[in-house]
Amino acid sequence: MSRRILLLSLLLVTAVAVAAADPVVVPVARLLQAGPWPLPLPAFHDAAPGGVTLDDLAKAPSLDVALLRPRLGRTLAAPGAEVRWDDVAAPLMVRPGETWFAAYLRSDRWQQATLAVAVPDSAHLQLWLDGEAVTAKPGEGDRSTAELTLPRGVHTLLLRAVVDAGPAVAWSLAPVLTLAADLPAEALAATIESRRPADIHLVLDSPRVREVSLSPDGRLAAIMVGERPAGGEAQSWLELHDLKSGKLLDTWRGHDASQFDWAPDGARLSFVLPGDHETSDLWLYTVATGELTRLVRGIADLAGYQWVPDGGSVVYAVRVKAEPDKRKVKRVLNPADRQPWYRDRSYLMQVSVPAGVSRRLTAGPLSPGTWSLSPDGTHVLFFLEDEDLAGGRPYATSELWELDLATLAVERLLTDRWIGAAVYGPDPGTLLLQGSPSAFGGLGRDLPDGVQANDYGGQLYLLDRATNTARCLTRDFTPDVGRAWWSLDDGLVYALCTDTQFQNVYRCDPRRADWTRVDTGVEFTDQFALARHGRVAVARGTSVSTPDRVFAVDLKRNQARLLLDPGQDAWADVAFGEVTAWQAPLPDGELLDGRIYWPVDYDPSQRYPVIVYYYGGTSPVTVDFGGRYPKNVWAGQGYIVYVPEPSGATGYGQEFAARHVNDWGKRTAWEVIESTRAFLAAHPSADPEHVGCIGASYGGFLTEYVITQTDLFAAAVSHAGISSISSYWGEGLWGYVYGARALADAFPWDRRDVYVEQSALFHADRITTPLLLLHGDSDTNVPVGESDQLFTALKLLGREVEYVQVQGQDHHILDHDQRIVWNDTILAYFAKWLKGQDGWWQAMYPDPR
Repeated sequence: MSRRILLLSLLLVTAVAVAAADPVVVPVARLLQAGPWPLPLPAFHDAAPGGVTLDDLAKAPSLDVALLRPRLGRTLAAPGAEVRWDDVAAPLMVRPGETWFAAYLRSDRWQQATLAVAVPDSAHLQLWLDGEAVTAKPGEGDRSTAELTLPRGVHTLLLRAVVDAGPAVAWSLAPVLTLAADLPAEALAATIESRRPADIHLVLDSPRVREVSLSPDGRLAAIMVGERPAGGEAQSWLELHDLKSGKLLDTWRGHDASQFDWAPDGARLSFVLPGDHETSDLWLYTVATGELTRLVRGIADLAGYQWVPDGGSVVYAVRVKAEPDKRKVKRVLNPADRQPWYRDRSYLMQVSVPAGVSRRLTAGPLSPGTWSLSPDGTHVLFFLEDEDLAGGRPYATSELWELDLATLAVERLLTDRWIGAAVYGPDPGTLLLQGSPSAFGGLGRDLPDGVQANDYGGQLYLLDRATNTARCLTRDFTPDVGRAWWSLDDGLVYALCTDTQFQNVYRCDPRRADWTRVDTGVEFTDQFALARHGRVAVARGTSVSTPDRVFAVDLKRNQARLLLDPGQDAWADVAFGEVTAWQAPLPDGELLDGRIYWPVDYDPSQRYPVIVYYYGGTSPVTVDFGGRYPKNVWAGQGYIVYVPEPSGATGYGQEFAARHVNDWGKRTAWEVIESTRAFLAAHPSADPEHVGCIGASYGGFLTEYVITQTDLFAAAVSHAGISSISSYWGEGLWGYVYGARALADAFPWDRRDVYVEQSALFHADRITTPLLLLHGDSDTNVPVGESDQLFTALKLLGREVEYVQVQGQDHHILDHDQRIVWNDTILAYFAKWLKGQDGWWQAMYPDPR
């Protein structure tokens, strides 16, 4: 390679449709530099065949770009030396070897740019943008160009230069940003500051906890962690942590394991791995020796398992798929039979350890539902449910049965269609049951006569087996109960509860029902594992601006201690705007709960566009981080995000939750509109002319209905929204089942005021707000026809409407790449209508004409 002065100049030229005026040039004064370090040719490099030249080495980066996070002062362990990222100014003197440069490109909108690099033919230079290789194409003279796409946010530009050995070589780097004349100078800038807002790639791809399991003695925690490196495939690994010391004992990679559980002796960890021919295998891992033993091979459709407390066997559930009619026809027996899996059956099995001898425990036409083992391992509780249209809401029976594992004899303990879960506790004469307020003839109701309870609400009951009488533990407890445990160690009942916008763990002495909150270390606890022996637990969860973490919980002291923060490094440079609670004063005197996500570097003297997000269904919008609708990401795009909590959600008490039943927008739409007006009046920095609204599922219904009632919003987005309540009720696989609670005793033939008057389709002519309809084209919950028919109506009316179907996706968009496109579609639409920037939308969905 020639030892001569190389001139490297960088130009970022914003691409625009027209460029008549002179561009605005913004010089880039500083970059980050790491290196150089030697890049010697390997031994036998000149042998043939298999020889290697410097050109070959120059094509293979010595650093993993996907893991590279340049930051001023951060060190790199280079071959033979430790180097660090330094702040350097152009022009630069670079010595021979391998050198890396980094800059952060801050874009205040979606834009396309051309990176121009002038370098002699003998130079070796590679480029990456956000971890993806950028291909440079020959341009005029010695200039090469590469096209860059820069959505709003901060992008990492990496340059790798390789120089042949020899005396020092002067590299003159004089990068400048060249903007089109019709763009402001601040539209694009380069910096060495690594601070950035949250983005969808970090939310989806950064390391996060997938599963937590605690050994019976509370000594060891098995934590499954996963991530998706930039440009790579998803990967996962298991970590074993000692709770007392907090030390990482072992890390195990290379297997797609799931469903972790500890053997009762605490010395072995069981898990499920994919087997042959779409089956599953159950494995054992011995902690002390690292030995792996396959316990059961080839389980078709494994549906969960539990250890028998003596450690001598495992009970597991398998699902058997029904044989289709060879004539390719199907006689539908009842509304539930429309579900493709309705005729599948499951049954319970038991396998001995370590012999692996299996036996079948149940059979028959009905499948055991939620099931659990007794503390002494002698019995199994399980539910049998069956379709029952004639019996009224919720159109299904629910029976609690107990199986004797010694004799396989069964006994029916309870019939109550509003009970769905049961566990044993330390008192063999009492069972802990979970159901709705209507269970046991309304024993859990805390409502005036004539008010229908929201039966999505969760209550806990104690059933005295001797007298077959029940007592409600939660009737006067405001949070809504999800999963519950009855500790064998301290005799207390623990419950994971929806608690207004939070999800917390509470516990009580069942004799007194005095509930107190357990400190889990997070605002939103999504997994809680209780030690069978020992007053310790582990909790996994997030907070409003904090990704997944795991805490060890000392139940005696009610204290939580951080055990694992897997995304600490990935999120180290991310800046979050403030998140504040705010209650909206409504015209009727009520205060509506809610919160505000402020933009990063919020300046109250400026005006910001606003996104209003809500659900409005049976559950609140909680403070968990990320999720399908990541408010932190939206705030990072320069929006104020306002989240009201309309009436009808659980976690605020039974009266508040009961407002959901047969409302369908009567109060909730009014609350969304009036709370938004109150928000705008109270916050001058919120631009009232550029407010968008968005909701999904029931929230999508609410979006569609809201814009028939007001022109307050400049744009609206509805994902999987319900445009006609009657067609959703009859066509959705769960429409009539959801209606059993949300449309209690109301039907299309006798409640036109609900099914027609509250449906956006029948008032489509009132819609003047630009609307984006999003729908998975394989949605089995809210059929895609709900968007089809409103789209057709608005097109015939000549209204501003867009419709994007996500192919192959159901009610939730789960595919990784499609989820990114779906997220970008939402942001591009809001950028068009709330910021007046339509470049992103046009790039994603160009006009075919």
